[in-house]
Amino acid sequence: MQNFIVLGIIPGTNLQTTFNFWLSVAICTASIPLIAWAWRHRYGVIAYIIALRVAWLIDRHQLQA
Repeated sequence: MQNFIVLGIIPGTNLQTTFNFWLSVAICTASIPLIAWAWRHRYGVIAYIIALRVAWLIDRHQLQA
């Protein structure tokens, strides 16, 4: 257990955990509620994205007076 705490080596294997591994685990764990919310409200999210694209298109192609 001391090797795992100090070196990040998982006992009985040659696997070593790094800061990037723990960072990616934390990001994935923290993003699960956001992904679940977006999946439950996917039609609203799609409508919002389409509205943003239409607004951008209208703003980009306005005629100069």
